Amino acid sequence: MSYAKLVSPTFVATLALTVAACGGSSVENPPPADPVKDTSTTPSDAPSAAPTATPTAAPEAKPEAKPAAPAEPAKPKGLVHDADGPDGIRRWALWDGPKTAAAITTPKAWVVAPNMGSLGSTQDSFAAVRLKLVTVLRADANEVVYEERGNKYAVPAALARPAVAPKGLKKGAFAICNFGQSHLVGRIEAVDAKSATCALWFMKKLRKEKLPLEEVLAFEAPLGMGSYAMVHFEGGPDTETWYPAQVFVVSGEDAWVEIDTQFGNGYGEREGRRVHKVKTSNMRPIDVSKPLAVGAPCLTEDNPRSGDCKVKKVIEGGLAYELTFKDGQPFKEEWDLGTVAPLPKEAKPAK
Repeated sequence: MSYAKLVSPTFVATLALTVAACGGSSVENPPPADPVKDTSTTPSDAPSAAPTATPTAAPEAKPEAKPAAPAEPAKPKGLVHDADGPDGIRRWALWDGPKTAAAITTPKAWVVAPNMGSLGSTQDSFAAVRLKLVTVLRADANEVVYEERGNKYAVPAALARPAVAPKGLKKGAFAICNFGQSHLVGRIEAVDAKSATCALWFMKKLRKEKLPLEEVLAFEAPLGMGSYAMVHFEGGPDTETWYPAQVFVVSGEDAWVEIDTQFGNGYGEREGRRVHKVKTSNMRPIDVSKPLAVGAPCLTEDNPRSGDCKVKKVIEGGLAYELTFKDGQPFKEEWDLGTVAPLPKEAKPAK
């Protein structure tokens, strides 16, 4: 017998009414809503029990995170030419030539000085250099220190010469003459016991400057401080190209020279540099004391591969030149002393 048959319909109805009468609920007859909860927006005046807080365990202590390490400054792109020491002196970071020499003892000295400025800075950079007369702050066998515009610079002693009266300086000789913040090569027009007059070609005009003898530097011929030469490199895309250069120092079979050419990608160690190490066997001295004659075959930076320039005009006895070129018009009107050389035998003019 099933349970459904034992429970009569009358019994089920009676049970439902009984449950409802005793306060129970059913789906069909839900309890009335609490009027306070539904309609009141004002808290009751009757005190209510404080909510019971459930105790919780104390939060577990976590180790403090270590502060992040400061970010390293971005490394500069390209070559770093300058080294600023804790002594406040700027030095030439990339100089790889001779460093030591006899200590300078004169108040002034000729040095290879930094010659590259930048906006917002009073310091010069060794990214470019020039031969310059400076007042010595201190000197030893390692370096010469000088100060300019509140900044201090140190130059290797091998790149310095004492400012003294040149021995045997005569009228008609060519020499390096102090001029402005740099120098020009000039012809000696007059000389006495204390001074020399330099004839200089500047801005297409002849200038004559009377200088104390210690502000005139004689060339260390044929190759040495301040002298000029045509040079070429071994290796690279331009092994047949000759470049005009000013010599700073010679040591054994090597020389360090300045070339006023910007070398870009593909030139290896030459990229970003103006001073280069070359073999002395790849150099041809320029004797500026022997000016070239009109019509002489020559070599310069305009067309160094064929070397097919000729002297069109000699300006002021060789202080500058006008040139002609077989392959077209020159890119400038005049060439300075020291940038034009007799054509080397191995660089014959194109036929």
